[in-house]
Amino acid sequence: MFWKGKVPLWTQFSNFVKQSDVTLLDLEIPQIPSNLNPGNCKISVSKFKDASGIAKLLNEWFEDPSSKTKADVTPEWIRSTYLDNHAIWIVVKDVKGTIRGCVSSFLIKAPYPSSLTGCGKPYPWGIVDWYCVHPLWRSKGLGSALLETLDLVTYRIGRKAHVFLKEGIPLPLPHVPIYATYLKCRKAGSKEIKQMSEDTGIIVYPYHEVERTTGIPMIRVEGLYKKHGLDAWEETLDNDLPECWVFVTADCLVKNEKGWQTDTLVSMYAFRWTPGKWLATRPDNSIL
Repeated sequence: MFWKGKVPLWTQFSNFVKQSDVTLLDLEIPQIPSNLNPGNCKISVSKFKDASGIAKLLNEWFEDPSSKTKADVTPEWIRSTYLDNHAIWIVVKDVKGTIRGCVSSFLIKAPYPSSLTGCGKPYPWGIVDWYCVHPLWRSKGLGSALLETLDLVTYRIGRKAHVFLKEGIPLPLPHVPIYATYLKCRKAGSKEIKQMSEDTGIIVYPYHEVERTTGIPMIRVEGLYKKHGLDAWEETLDNDLPECWVFVTADCLVKNEKGWQTDTLVSMYAFRWTPGKWLATRPDNSIL
């Protein structure tokens, strides 16, 4: 079990064949998890004071120690997500109060055109992110309890539809992605530039991760889908950004001679909703 709000493949395919609109599904209403103290730990909604513990956990264990990348988050950034992203963080603490696991839900735009939001309606869209359990506390039920608690809390405040992005190997069955793409990346920017100017025209989404050996940050940018302006766009990546690794989705146009290489597969999953006619369609750029 990864998430009780998973949607069967047949339901997704059936709604696609019917060319249905984006729809919330009438799935089992989440209940209070039966075990809020897995592994002698305690599950709770985080508070501002938990930011340092969350940052420490993520920086040490969000990525496998053998990975080429590592998380690079600060307590200040964690605190900012409460206001900037309307984030809900669920944490699990051991008997001494040390955070051993966490998961978050950030408010997002609708992945596809839909009528699920509007005047007097709650904003139902969230993205599940920063799902992490300390290695010594895994296989004790902490991960499931974190997700079940997040499902319960977000459902009750009206954030009933979630997406989850999985890099690398897809989730095991019965989880089936509604969209998947490869990322392309290359090194860009200049060591001489310390901060990107505001008039580059490039929309940047920081990953809050760095290359483990060098500390060079990683970012995703909105790419181009037509050749017009491609040369200027590539030059901007080189001349107007601090030194970084830049990522775009596989359907974006790039100049391969600039050193672009194929990176990891990214799969997007839908929980408690169906994309209907938008199945297998690229979602809003702010999401992926």
